[in-house]
Amino acid sequence: MTESSSSSTPPGASADGVVDEALGVFARDVLELSDGTMLDSDFHSLTLPLDGQSVDLLLQTQDPTEARSLLPRLRRAVEHRTELRRRAVEAVVTTFSTEPPTAEDLAEAAADLLTQAIVVDGTGEVILHFTDSCGRHLLDGYWPAVRFDEADAVIDVTVES
Repeated sequence: MTESSSSSTPPGASADGVVDEALGVFARDVLELSDGTMLDSDFHSLTLPLDGQSVDLLLQTQDPTEARSLLPRLRRAVEHRTELRRRAVEAVVTTFSTEPPTAEDLAEAAADLLTQAIVVDGTGEVILHFTDSCGRHLLDGYWPAVRFDEADAVIDVTVES
């Protein structure tokens, strides 16, 4: 998926897109409020079909130069997404279980928790956000997120809303 920086800006996105030859064009969303105020997103983002679903890829910065510097980390996370996902699901189950998880617990969670977003922040950490596809594990409007350091070690598991 390759696009040039001269391609048109998607509707609702700013013109300072960030191009990655492997992933595509990242844009910053712009939200117009009812009073006409324009709010720029804190992310450069794009959505790709990965593993049979749409996954949001986000670079957590408003600065296009900084976003470009985060691209190698995001490419690495996308390339290793299967292993990161497996370890993230295991971390979620372990964190929220009172007993060590069984193979069945892990298999059920792997089937139910779908990757919604892969985020890279300004420190190079990666955050995987999940959707509870069956709605049995978390209350509606909440989702688990797992943070990895630059060496891909799990450093935090949270529930976000």
